Order: sequence, then structure tokens, then C-alpha cells
Amino acid sequence: MVLLCCVLLMINACASVPNSNYRVATGDGHGYKEIALDNTSYRVQFKARGNQRTAAQDYALQRAAELTLNAGYDWFIVSKQKRRMINEEDNSPELPETFSTRRCDLLGCKIQTHRAPGFDTEPAESYTLILMDIHMGRGIRPEKNSYDAQETWERLSVKK
Repeated sequence: MVLLCCVLLMINACASVPNSNYRVATGDGHGYKEIALDNTSYRVQFKARGNQRTAAQDYALQRAAELTLNAGYDWFIVSKQKRRMINEEDNSPELPETFSTRRCDLLGCKIQTHRAPGFDTEPAESYTLILMDIHMGRGIRPEKNSYDAQETWERLSVKK
């Protein structure tokens, strides 16, 4: 009985954990950032690990909807958007993949080439960056590039 209760508590705890990818970015890390351009406009940025264009786009829209609702507006338009896949270069010095040995005896010298063990470098980190400028409004929503903030928030905040 005690074991069953523990298992149920663990399942409930896992189910209630929010998506850890949707979070405030600290420093140059992954997550969202925004800057106010004026009273009704923001530049929203979302940075995701790897090639996650769709997820990064959805998280940026989710943040835009959240900002819009928190400011008391009904809808937002995306007036400008940039998507980039960026690979950070590994700044470590180049390590040889092979090395040579020379063996000499009474009959002469031999040179052998060997693969260097343990010199595999980690791949460069890549990330997806979404930048979007949004403008918030109330009342009748424009048709082009516009989103209902409440509907967008509800649709995207339940994705895991």
C-alpha cells in the first residue's frame, strides 16, 4: 500500500512539472527574453538548443501572448521576424587525428602512422534563435499576422 502511494505521488509530481524549455533566459542562455520598444510593442527572443525551429517559434509566440495578456491587451501582430540556426564554433586548438612513430633497427627505419586515441572533440553546440517584433492591441483584431492572445496562450502553454 505504501509503495502504491509513493508511485502515485511520483507520477503526479512528474505530470505537474511545467515544460522546462519555456523559461527566462539567464545571460546568453536558452529561453526567452524581451525588450519593450514602446508602450505597446516588444521584441521577443527565444533561444532553443539544437535545430528546433517549430518549438522555438511556438515558445516565442507563447511569450508574446503572455506579454500581451499581462499588459491587458487582446491580440498581437508580428510585424517583423527573424529565424536563425546558429552553430557555435569550438575554440579549442586543433588536435591531430593521427600521429607517426619511427622505429629503427640494424636494417633501417620504419615510419608508421597511427590514429590518435581519445582525441575526439565534442561537436560545436548549435541553437535556434527566433526574434520577433510584436505590436499589441485591443478590440477588432487585424487579419494579417495577428494572433488572439488568450487563444494562443491556451494552445501553446499546454504543449509539452
